[in-house]
Amino acid sequence: MNMKKHPILTGLLAATLVTANATAADQPGPAAGSNGAARMSRYNVVWTSPSKDATGVMPIGNGDLAAGVYAIVDGDLYLLLAKNDAFNSNGDIYKTGRVRVSLDPNPFQAGKPFRQTLDLPTGAIQIEADGVALRIWADANRPVYHIEIHSPRELAVTARPDPWERLDKTADVCVERGNNLLWYFPVGDRSVYPDEMKPYAVDQMVAKFPDPYRFNTFGNLLECPALKPANGTLAGKGTAFDIRIHGCAMQTPDASKWIETIGQQASRPVDAQQDWKNHCAWWTAFWDRSWIVTSDNTVPTAERERFNGEPSPAGTRDEKDGAAVVAQNYNVFRFLMACQSRGRVQTKFNGGILTQQLRVPSENPGLGSPRLGAKKQADGTYLTNEDDRNWGRRFTYQNQRLLYWPLLASGDFDLMQPFFAFFTDLLPMRKAINKAWFGHDGAYFRENISPTGSELDCDRGTHPPKTKPGEKYEGWFHDYYFTAGLETLVMMTDYANFTGDAAFRDRVMVPFAREILVFFDQHYPRGADGKIRLDPAQVLETFWIAVNPAPDVSGLRFALDQLLAMKAGTADDQANWRRFRGEIPEVALREIDGRKAIAPAEKWESQHNSENGELYPVFPFRCFGVALGTGDIVDWTMQHRSCKDAYDGGCWTQDQIHWAYAGKAKPAGDGLVHRFRIASNMCRFPLYGRETPDSCPDFDHFGSGTTALQRMLVQEAGDKIFLLPAWPAAWDVDFKLHLSGKATLTGTVKDGKLLAWDIQPSARRNNVVVCPPQSEKEGK
Repeated sequence: MNMKKHPILTGLLAATLVTANATAADQPGPAAGSNGAARMSRYNVVWTSPSKDATGVMPIGNGDLAAGVYAIVDGDLYLLLAKNDAFNSNGDIYKTGRVRVSLDPNPFQAGKPFRQTLDLPTGAIQIEADGVALRIWADANRPVYHIEIHSPRELAVTARPDPWERLDKTADVCVERGNNLLWYFPVGDRSVYPDEMKPYAVDQMVAKFPDPYRFNTFGNLLECPALKPANGTLAGKGTAFDIRIHGCAMQTPDASKWIETIGQQASRPVDAQQDWKNHCAWWTAFWDRSWIVTSDNTVPTAERERFNGEPSPAGTRDEKDGAAVVAQNYNVFRFLMACQSRGRVQTKFNGGILTQQLRVPSENPGLGSPRLGAKKQADGTYLTNEDDRNWGRRFTYQNQRLLYWPLLASGDFDLMQPFFAFFTDLLPMRKAINKAWFGHDGAYFRENISPTGSELDCDRGTHPPKTKPGEKYEGWFHDYYFTAGLETLVMMTDYANFTGDAAFRDRVMVPFAREILVFFDQHYPRGADGKIRLDPAQVLETFWIAVNPAPDVSGLRFALDQLLAMKAGTADDQANWRRFRGEIPEVALREIDGRKAIAPAEKWESQHNSENGELYPVFPFRCFGVALGTGDIVDWTMQHRSCKDAYDGGCWTQDQIHWAYAGKAKPAGDGLVHRFRIASNMCRFPLYGRETPDSCPDFDHFGSGTTALQRMLVQEAGDKIFLLPAWPAAWDVDFKLHLSGKATLTGTVKDGKLLAWDIQPSARRNNVVVCPPQSEKEGK
């Protein structure tokens, strides 16, 4: 075969050689200075057989569009398609459709040679099956997927939409236009928005702000120059094909406008070869932006950085090199966020736009949402509906935030924009709701705020209670959960400090800061000492009927300190914030066996959930930590924390982050290995976490662990930068991370020794405090 005639096969061979060379050259452990392809290809996910059913999905995406790709043994190739803003009338994000591609002769027959690779360096899926090469990718620069097929022999190919019954019992509309097949889901004149907003008495705001769901129309256009339409299918014969799937979502009462828009989108000239080069250039820049490559140097060379490609039947990762498993999870999570966080809507913790069909034991999971539309299988399990999502439409803050914290140190600032936009876009509505309900200025954000601005997903009632200070009340999980606004503000201050983006600081952060801080300032009284008294209050969802909860007190202290240090806002802002800072009490401490530990609050009456609110003054509100000279207090607080190893140390728990801030390498590292060995037996892809208590995929699980790994490598405190504050000597590492002041820090550790490090700009070199990697005994 002439490889020059088959660019996909040439690319597959090149990718295979890169992977092989990286494995050979970089074993054992990571090598400094290798390029992005060599660094990342070691973490590729590889399958050597087709999938058995729709649970065997592998993900791709371009930030706005995403797809789950699966080839069925003795069957066809499928793409389950998604778009970031494909809202239905209830605010659930639906799939935009599914495409089914059939090849004859079938290269996916059982026993035929097969290799499917999630190729991280190029953000693509490569399949080699019985001599046929397929490359599947979502163009990083255009809203289109490509399924490129090259075969040494003639193939008969068909491609068609493959619809299913939607959860709301509605159906997609399918039409033919010229040589193209189109299908779309029209929400129509339906939306929960008016009813959701009725309890808030803000009719004037409802009239001003557009309904986010009404008339939403989303779907796809399928085309291929080498295939012709017939009876709802594209069909043809040949040896080379470029099947293209365009995606589009827009709010319009006239479906013909959607048809016209996606038609215009598809009519743009396509140069697949040049588009592929531009696509690869985007991913190259992404991977060169930041990385962490690590491996356990106590593991035999032959077993280092060796990955199985899928979880064990029990839903675990059993590879010998636990540090490498951690690094694969870290880098694949970065990839998954790049696949789905460049659209209009923030990535949802419970699967984002990469939800997929799962094999579940029952229709009622216990925690979460009933599995509506699940179909019983022959073995008694259930296959979930294509649009199914455990925990439904919720944007639950305790979970959401964890997806976005690590994007600061990885330098993925572009991926943070939808998260910030969610809160700033809703700020006027939240101000109006607060004014109508509490009668004072400012805005609050509770645990669950929907894209409409409502709080209906907070489970009970539409508003917080109006309990007076000292008055008895029953308490509930979200009654006085006001921490979300403070944490978002602190993320904004970090973003401004990391990027130096003055426009963001002045136009986004400062207006948001004013409203969040004035809410607390006006909502709560002062005590006899002149300090604010947060009562009634609670510690996240866990400690109810509390006074001066540690998260809110430390959040106020840290946010105000950040704003004052960066001289944000006007002179009046600075004076007001300086006055308010003087009215914030100290974070409450308690004595345990003669040593100081952080308390969840000054006092509280009952405990109901599993959050360690006493550790929020460590992270996200960095008032304590080894870099601040209070690692001993963090360590003692961790040893006596309220909830130890909740949810098996995974999901949204933060134990490994807090151990890193205590300066303890062993529990931080051991905890991360344990966390990232958690996988699911509900799906084939090994890097989606595990359902219960959250979903599968469970992205907050990865966000928390990712943040912990970064904090083990570097922590900042004022002008000081602590390098390797909680790093195990048994883990070799090569890394590049971002810091405040538009700085980057690189370093290489091998066999317990820091071989090299560099910081740019070099003027900050004197600010770096180098900590030695910790032996197992030292790191306890």
